Amino acid sequence: MKQQDDHLRSNEPTTNDTTHGGLDFEELERLGLTERDVVDFSTNVLPHGPSLAVKLAIQSAAIQRYPDRDCIPLRRSIADHYHVPFERILVGNGCSELIHLIASTIVRTGDRVIVVGPTFSEYSRATRLAGGVELQCDALSEELFAVPLLAIESALNCSPTRLVWICNPNNPTGQSIARASILEWLVRFPQTLFVVDESYIEFTTHGESLLECEFPNLIVLRSMTKTYALAGLRLGFAVVPEPWLSLLMTRRIPWSVNCIAQVAGIAALADQNYIINAMRELLQEKCSLMQRLDTHGFQTVPSDTAFFLLEVENAALLRDHLLRQGVLVRDCNSFGLPRHVRIASGTASQNQRLVSCLTGVATTSIATPVKAILCNHWNDDFQRQLQRLFQVRRDVRRFRTDALTDGTMRRLIETACMAPSVGLSQPWRFVSVKSPEARAAILSEFQQQNDLAAANFDAKTAIHYRQLKLAGLREAPEHLAVFVDPNPMAGRGLGRATMPESVAYSVVAAIQNFWLAARVEGLGVGWVSILRPSHVASILNVDNDWQLIAYLCIGYPQETEEDSPELERSGWEQRHPIGDCWFER
Repeated sequence: MKQQDDHLRSNEPTTNDTTHGGLDFEELERLGLTERDVVDFSTNVLPHGPSLAVKLAIQSAAIQRYPDRDCIPLRRSIADHYHVPFERILVGNGCSELIHLIASTIVRTGDRVIVVGPTFSEYSRATRLAGGVELQCDALSEELFAVPLLAIESALNCSPTRLVWICNPNNPTGQSIARASILEWLVRFPQTLFVVDESYIEFTTHGESLLECEFPNLIVLRSMTKTYALAGLRLGFAVVPEPWLSLLMTRRIPWSVNCIAQVAGIAALADQNYIINAMRELLQEKCSLMQRLDTHGFQTVPSDTAFFLLEVENAALLRDHLLRQGVLVRDCNSFGLPRHVRIASGTASQNQRLVSCLTGVATTSIATPVKAILCNHWNDDFQRQLQRLFQVRRDVRRFRTDALTDGTMRRLIETACMAPSVGLSQPWRFVSVKSPEARAAILSEFQQQNDLAAANFDAKTAIHYRQLKLAGLREAPEHLAVFVDPNPMAGRGLGRATMPESVAYSVVAAIQNFWLAARVEGLGVGWVSILRPSHVASILNVDNDWQLIAYLCIGYPQETEEDSPELERSGWEQRHPIGDCWFER
């Protein structure tokens, strides 16, 4: 584990720290391209574009008049939709204007400011322009950019801090901080203002917003530019406590939000069905895109949002190479990540074009430096941690009863779905068993089959068998039945003619993914095999063709981490040496 100081660094201005995503029209002209030639994966904007209702509203905007400087109708719409007080809402020309307004109003020369990074460069730029002294608290690539909570807390304890910038979920890493952690800081550090930028929270399925929380030291930012595809209009808002709101109002630029942006925002908020459907499709396409890239050998970084990082050898080189093919990704050099690009998922057809271009890097006769983009090497620390993860992955048999946090199961199943499958058939089918009736029926089936299994042993062995406590069906807060669809439509039968059982093997690979991901989050998994598959299928009323592969119990384990399985420790069985399992012919 890294020392917390490894996450911290003082502000080091660079010449490229104001670089942002999006098309550079001068660059396109130099390359002989137009904007119509390029599919843009470099900006985190809803790729479906604005709804028809927004387009119609724009046509009715009264552009002959000055806009409402206080954005009153728009603020009412925001208040109604997000359930926040009208009088605490401040609308701006995108979040960038609000970021600079907050910094110039609140940060004084010499004030200490923490930026949780690597992140959007405008937090740092606004801090420096206001005269603040910045401390970067960065997530590390070798830790898959997990937010460094301990390092942040250490920095807060170390010295008085005027302001903390938190992008949650973060750009460009896509990682989130749990709401409970930020709430704890708000209480423990009342003299520090926390500015939480939730510009991407609506691009997640389990984001924990602070928008409705009222603390005197909390400002929450939201971007309508990204969520509602209004990038050309620029629109964002902040939910601000008094007295900060009064100070910000006195320093804002008048008429910064034009009338077209205001009516577009009102129309966008009123057309939620469009956004809900578009977001659902986008997140599905993002998962599919990551799976396909992983299948082709690329190193994607897990993300809570519709964008994610891709680890490469040379980000700038890859970005330039793809742009010449009409595909733009975000080179993350300006975030201090020269070996990562950020990819914001597009539609299905757009993603297909990206995958084709990326896979072409590996097959064309391009110069060696570009071929090296595909070369990735994990450091020794990561390899040791991975080996340790395999060692402690083992079956958990005793669980605590406390529930998993919201969104955990979805994250684990998303990871499971990244597993390889024969012909990319993705034959896994997951069923969360929630109803008390279904659980009681499963428990009854287990007890019956467990008694029958014990009856097959001699008296002494049967006693030993019953002491193993083979299931946590009563205590585990989550039950997951995993089935295989033996004839999935996806994959078109590739590889199944000669090895039809490989479809079931693919599901086992998905279970392993799920299991390892759960272990990383401190969870345990128990695989209950003393069940009749046909009875489980009947209890859960699933498709007749589906076949049970595993019944899993998931929860927080009671026991401490052990280096050997319980069956080995109890003397039931011993692990064989590798020579008994590995042969040469």
